[in-house]
Amino acid sequence: MNTISNLDERDIFIRGKSIVLKALSESDVLESGWYGWFNSEEATEFVQQRYFPNTLQKQMEFYRSGIASSSTKIQLGIVPHGMLTIVGVVSLSNIDFLNRKAEFGIMVGDKSARGKGYGTEACELIIRHGFERLSLNKIYLGVHADHKAAIHSYEKAGFRQDGVLREDVLMNGKYADTVIMSILASEFRTQSK
Repeated sequence: MNTISNLDERDIFIRGKSIVLKALSESDVLESGWYGWFNSEEATEFVQQRYFPNTLQKQMEFYRSGIASSSTKIQLGIVPHGMLTIVGVVSLSNIDFLNRKAEFGIMVGDKSARGKGYGTEACELIIRHGFERLSLNKIYLGVHADHKAAIHSYEKAGFRQDGVLREDVLMNGKYADTVIMSILASEFRTQSK
């Protein structure tokens, strides 16, 4: 991880206690390990992208078409205080302003940044943004049923299980369930008090 202490203030979108969430740029694609995270067996153990290699070019195309020009997705870089390079990304995607809901996603891709609470804080910050600034009513996600650590983290953040999509994904030659979870604005307000 890069330990340069000055992050351009203009890039900071949300400030937290130990991290900031920054607007992503082409330089994040070029200067961080972002695209390589999706080639890591460990980082993608429960992610469908693990079956296809990622390249710098693919990541740049994803940034340009899927983030920079999107009106239904907010994806931000996770940067610990005192750092310059993103260590992960967090997003609200498929933002549906009519029904006031969005899909949550997160990846702490930098191995040395895992287990330090950055993902938990990023989750809390983007959920707060979704409910308080975007006026969403529901934030939902799907998670591999065997990814017990992620399920526990989401429950800690206030997500509740809505249901299970049975035999939803094929991984390592076996079908696995996907757990659907969500948090409502009313639940968020109650737990924030």
